[in-house]
Amino acid sequence: MAKYMFEVTVSNSVNNQIQNVAGKFGTGTGSGFTAAVCNAGTLCVRNGNLPNEGYEDFGIVNGNAWYFNATTANVIPAGRTGDHTGIFAFNNYDVNKATDAAGNKWNLGANTLGISLPAGMRGDFTELIVGEQYTWGADNFSAAVSTNKFFSVGANGQWVPASAAPTTSGVVYGELVRTKNVNEGSTFWGTGYVLEIKRAAVSAGA
Repeated sequence: MAKYMFEVTVSNSVNNQIQNVAGKFGTGTGSGFTAAVCNAGTLCVRNGNLPNEGYEDFGIVNGNAWYFNATTANVIPAGRTGDHTGIFAFNNYDVNKATDAAGNKWNLGANTLGISLPAGMRGDFTELIVGEQYTWGADNFSAAVSTNKFFSVGANGQWVPASAAPTTSGVVYGELVRTKNVNEGSTFWGTGYVLEIKRAAVSAGA
């Protein structure tokens, strides 16, 4: 069983109404967008606004709904060099769905931890903010966490374990502050890794 998950753990998000935004996940943007499945906790960056449904032919876009692409290694989104990183994690509040050939859908309320976003559907994405803490599952890392305490933003939306914090000017990284047991109902699901989001010092002129 895959161990993808994302959970806001220590956050001021209740006072930040633009930290959670809607979007679709895939590659490209606009007419060149290709939708893809998005695992819970996948690290993403925005790549243009979604069209306002029903008004696509008029070029009207939705002001806070976005195309999301998986991160590249150590990406620093333009204009986001402060506490608001411009790096988002897919945060699924939905439930599993079953469908049939006729297109009927049923919501299944059991075993909802870490479910993915189906290709082409809108989901919620949470911006990672410096100083806040979030929890990921083991498969959100490109390699075993082991004794590593630091994690850089990697390609394909995963964290990359490292033995030391990155020093490249302005890059975002996570520092492991603790682990915790994650349960689904009364059943042990796996280990959750709680990372505090940090940014390497920005060098003068960088």
